Amino acid sequence: DAREALRLFTQLLPDQQRALSPDHPNILRTRNNIASWTGRTGDAQEALRLFTQLLSDQQRVLSPDHPNILRTRTNIASWTGRTGNVQEALRLFTQLLPDQQRVLSPDHPDTLRTCSSIASWTGRTGNVQEALRLFTQLLPDQQRVLGPDYPDTLRTRSNIASWTGRAGNVQEALRLFTQLLPDQQRVLGPDHPDTLTTRSSIASRAGLTGDTREALRLFTQLLPAQQRVLGPEHPDTLTTRSSIASSTARTGKVREALRLFTQLLPDQERVLSPDHLDTLTTRSNIAFWTGETGDTREALRLFTQLLPDQQRVLGHDHPDTLTTRNSIARWTGRTGNAQEALRLFTQLLPGQQRVLSPDHPNTLRTRSSIASSTGETGDAREALRLFTQLLPDQQRVLGPDHPNTLTTRSSIASSTGETGDAREALRLFTQLLPDQQRVLSPDHPNILRTRTNIA
Repeated sequence: DAREALRLFTQLLPDQQRALSPDHPNILRTRNNIASWTGRTGDAQEALRLFTQLLSDQQRVLSPDHPNILRTRTNIASWTGRTGNVQEALRLFTQLLPDQQRVLSPDHPDTLRTCSSIASWTGRTGNVQEALRLFTQLLPDQQRVLGPDYPDTLRTRSNIASWTGRAGNVQEALRLFTQLLPDQQRVLGPDHPDTLTTRSSIASRAGLTGDTREALRLFTQLLPAQQRVLGPEHPDTLTTRSSIASSTARTGKVREALRLFTQLLPDQERVLSPDHLDTLTTRSNIAFWTGETGDTREALRLFTQLLPDQQRVLGHDHPDTLTTRNSIARWTGRTGNAQEALRLFTQLLPGQQRVLSPDHPNTLRTRSSIASSTGETGDAREALRLFTQLLPDQQRVLGPDHPNTLTTRSSIASSTGETGDAREALRLFTQLLPDQQRVLSPDHPNILRTRTNIA
């Protein structure tokens, strides 16, 4: 119970301050615990403020290389990232690493953990291939120093699987997660949170390969185990309920999914708080699936209502805030206002390029939306130019087999046809189909769409 732990430590601090000097190690330790539990209750901004405040006092009292200072710097970097400042988190971890290597040694568990954090935040800046490279590079060091069955080693294998999927190779990611699961069950036990997380990842990747019914089956099978082990109100349990709702929608039961998300929201508001990231995400899902039921204007209203709350809680530059701006642009277009949608996407792009990086998948997705909206305003030649310009960047960053890369190839073929070159469009669709069949499931909607275009 994070809130109860925070209450007890907060209650302890003034008693310690009365009995001990302000710089006493026990007081600094309690302040560290208050900052930590503040973050675990979901208040990332306040946790960051408390750790930053603590660091200055530790630096005054302790030597610069004291392990507690290095640990606080780690926490500051971590909570910086969790507030949405991904680039700064990566900078702080990268700055911390040589000090840990010098003071603790390159093979110290904390040093290896920072290497893991650098890999993770590198990925979150949008550099998926580099994140995968760093995790792959880290694994043999962890296996040598910590052992193949050490939890951090198993977690790196999980990260390699995860970033393999994000690099576009979903089938390989599913294989790696499936290979990891029995080792976690043997070492950690079938009820360990990391084991349950891998089961969740397998379910998720099954869905991403296009097998939404299998994903729904696996998530539904996972939920009672999480409810039994973690409790019905644990964040992971609530996340699985969210995944069941998402998978339900992808099987075509959109109204049932909307019902499940709507049912989930008050539990998240009560357990996590109305301003928690997952709660805001569910509101985003409710808005999205409301639109998918055909009520585009209500979807636009819900997203527009969500945006100021995200800006207040997460900040204007948080990735989720930027995503909601993307959704507002998208649903503006779906209401028939293609010119306004194009204006909003064009206005969003520089912010994503600055905050996320030009190569981040969301930035690339907005460029795709600008191209699509351009076509919807009637300028097929400019749309074709923008899609053609986008494709090599997607191939370089996401990989040639990533679903978004394949979608852009489909858009290039469509735009080519709309400019009047039907023969070249047919050639491009014919060239695309075997790649889609190799990467996606046989019944994937994009494959069916390409076959229709060829016919």
